[in-house]
Amino acid sequence: MHHLDPFRARTVLPLDLEHSAGWQLKRYAILADDRAFSDEIAAAATAAAFNRLPQASTLGDADSNHGVGFQLIHFAETAVVSPVFYWQWSSVLAHIDQLRAPWDDPTHFDTGKTEVFGCVWEMEIVAFETRAWTSTMLTDHGAPHERLKAYLEKAAT
Repeated sequence: MHHLDPFRARTVLPLDLEHSAGWQLKRYAILADDRAFSDEIAAAATAAAFNRLPQASTLGDADSNHGVGFQLIHFAETAVVSPVFYWQWSSVLAHIDQLRAPWDDPTHFDTGKTEVFGCVWEMEIVAFETRAWTSTMLTDHGAPHERLKAYLEKAAT
């Protein structure tokens, strides 16, 4: 990709939900042209995310996170980047510093650019997840655990 090339959609793969230490993470892979999905890289990115997320709280905790979030594992041109977002205070989307692994060591994730929130391909999924959270969790249709189940079942493509 060259600087300011026309936008082209990338393949988005919904991945299995992961659970660890009270967290539930929806996960997606984004594939740049000529990049292939790797289970090993995705597992390393998810392990790095769980190591950096704060302590999980509960869905009913109004003063903290809800132990629910989503991870993007972007198999990009220059590196594997993996922004991780989580919900807190019912309507706030928080994030950890960007995870980044170079292609010459793609399972070793360090902190990437801390000021970077995400690229346009990643933001499309963030927008989807925001709408999914709003349309399921921030309604009065069903008990919170039922709404959470509906949220976790929604996936961007």
